[in-house]
Amino acid sequence: MADPGFSKVASDEVEAKERRGGGAASRDIAGALGAEHMTLRVWHFGPGHEMAYHRHGTQEEIYHLVSGGPQEVLVEGEAVTVNDGDWMRLPKDSARRIQNHTDRTAVWVTIGAPPGPGIMDGIRIDPQTGEVIPRA
Repeated sequence: MADPGFSKVASDEVEAKERRGGGAASRDIAGALGAEHMTLRVWHFGPGHEMAYHRHGTQEEIYHLVSGGPQEVLVEGEAVTVNDGDWMRLPKDSARRIQNHTDRTAVWVTIGAPPGPGIMDGIRIDPQTGEVIPRA
């Protein structure tokens, strides 16, 4: 039988992993599907959760708020309000952070391309000074 050229997975079959130290959890949908040229994650940000303020070395990203809005994305120090159904494109060089300052859980889809060198593509930024935080 020939390779069908596609893959399929149910979201609940993909393990939800919390970030190191706790906080928002995500499902690596692109990884589960075997995608080679993009990343795609479904995130659940509970009240008070936020991702690290960061930019990327190679990866451009698109964020989509599925539910739980309005929410905020901190972009270059400016809080941008995002409503359910909204999409955002973030160039690799723009510092950003999804942050949930509400009492609701927010569900986000994040898409990135090209995938870059995995976790090492993310460059953490101090939101107060704008300086790069060296990796430990």
